[in-house]
Amino acid sequence: MYRFRRVLLTLSLALIPAFAGSAFAQSAAAPSPMLAPEASEPIQKLNAIMEQLQAKASSGEATSAEDFAPEVAALEELLASYEGQVDEDIARIAMTVAMVKAQLGADLDTVVAQLESVTTTYPGTQAAAMAGQMLQRAAAAQAKEAAAAKLVGSPAPEIDFTWSTHDGLTKLSDLKGKVVVLDFWATWCGPCIRSFPQVAELTAHYAGSPVEVVGVTSLQGKVHGLQPTPIDTAGDPEREHELMNDFIAAKDITWTIVFSEQEVFNDDYGVTGIPHMAIIAPDGTVRHSGLHPAMPHDEKTAMIDAILEEFGLPVPTSE
Repeated sequence: MYRFRRVLLTLSLALIPAFAGSAFAQSAAAPSPMLAPEASEPIQKLNAIMEQLQAKASSGEATSAEDFAPEVAALEELLASYEGQVDEDIARIAMTVAMVKAQLGADLDTVVAQLESVTTTYPGTQAAAMAGQMLQRAAAAQAKEAAAAKLVGSPAPEIDFTWSTHDGLTKLSDLKGKVVVLDFWATWCGPCIRSFPQVAELTAHYAGSPVEVVGVTSLQGKVHGLQPTPIDTAGDPEREHELMNDFIAAKDITWTIVFSEQEVFNDDYGVTGIPHMAIIAPDGTVRHSGLHPAMPHDEKTAMIDAILEEFGLPVPTSE
């Protein structure tokens, strides 16, 4: 459910500038074309409310959703004043109401109902199409989240490795008997790269312990981070593998890196975004999934140490 809300929120932040003068996402340096004099009366009224909302948000005086209640009420009243009118402008107002509510943390059912209303009340409009897109993507994320939740406590789905820095490592089950920390990542993923110091710290903490940190990626057709522009490796897996050695050296990677036969956005592990970390017990069961590698070090080690203790394996002493 959390991921479902996160997808709706991410999409609302991305799409809202297309529907209103500027909620929280659009800068003053890039004014909306909606502010042009030729804007229709409904859109001019919408922009006026959104300008008030943005001004309040920018002032720093509003610290909770309740502080924006007058603006939300004004948006709802504006939409109600055009009840029965079906066109692009009114659909835009309805979509803005839904997105503002999503950003302000409204009850998920309320946001979904608002989006569904846009699709049914204003069919054929741009707003209806975008509302449908948001609902479809969020529903897909929710399905993956549900699958990931069922995964915890179940046997870890097999992952086949086509290339590895660990000699002889060809599949995930080869590591059975150890605690395995999987970090799904790619060279183009900024948050993945920024979390490398935390992954290195975790690797160093468990040096000499039955804990294996494994960075899982898959063929992407390009390698980022070695030159000012990405290096094209489409159709040349051997070249991409070779460049990974250069990437590992350039980024001081100290943990195992593998290319998986499966996509890095691995459905079996509910990977809808990267980085995505999972922790597997020595018996091959998944104990945690959907973690971020940059989460606090103490939280990660507490999870791993608990598993080591459960299986009677040595736990590193604190320095």
